[in-house]
Amino acid sequence: MTEGKAVKSEELDHDLRYQITQQVGEKTLLKCIQCGVCSSGCTVSEYIDLQPHRVVASLLLGLKEQILNSNAIWTCSLCHRCTERCPKNVDYSFILTLLRNLAVDEGSVPDEYLGTLQTVSENGFVVPYSGSMKDTIDRRREKMNLPELEPPNLDEINFIIEDTGLGHLLKKENTKEEKK
Repeated sequence: MTEGKAVKSEELDHDLRYQITQQVGEKTLLKCIQCGVCSSGCTVSEYIDLQPHRVVASLLLGLKEQILNSNAIWTCSLCHRCTERCPKNVDYSFILTLLRNLAVDEGSVPDEYLGTLQTVSENGFVVPYSGSMKDTIDRRREKMNLPELEPPNLDEINFIIEDTGLGHLLKKENTKEEKK
């Protein structure tokens, strides 16, 4: 991802590694020896543009924009294999979670996630429970003698979205929809 592109010193975030390290604690990325064991065991390595050990190297260098725009932080399944295999006990899974949070704070989230957030905000379910989908689900539930699904409280769901700091992403998604 960063191969072949020169990066100017002023484009680097020199405090990024310390910011992440402070939150990770003793399982710090500063212990990483770039052995690549995390990447060799990664279950999604063929689908990501930046291998786990390269994410850590990029963090150490302060390549914040490249990391936050990488699909690696969103494609990871958080299976924790990288963390379990690391000979230096670097908690890559936790580092990735922190990077996802940072990306959300900065509004650098893939459209698929924004769309899912919008769907949950509008109807309370990840998969819309309406139309023919609702009819099919209701018919199957009735056949299995299951109770009807109660509609979720959208006010509570949207309160949680706002309270967790995701509300600004919804506003961004709504603005994008209005421009279309």
